[in-house]
Amino acid sequence: MIPKLWHQTIQAHRREVRDAILDTAAALVTKHGLRAVTMSQIAEETGIGRATLYKYFSGVEPILLAWHERHV
Repeated sequence: MIPKLWHQTIQAHRREVRDAILDTAAALVTKHGLRAVTMSQIAEETGIGRATLYKYFSGVEPILLAWHERHV
């Protein structure tokens, strides 16, 4: 069983990574336009690997939908 504090720390880390992904994607869309943004760009700018990015989101569109939902 995972200790409660460690579990909370993992959840906080995942939330921080997710927020960073959403913020990075939004900044890239503002800079380059909606159709020009790629998963590779988002991963690189966020400072994570593409495999990690795909653990969070299946593509650019789901990232942008999540960003929109967060701001609505």
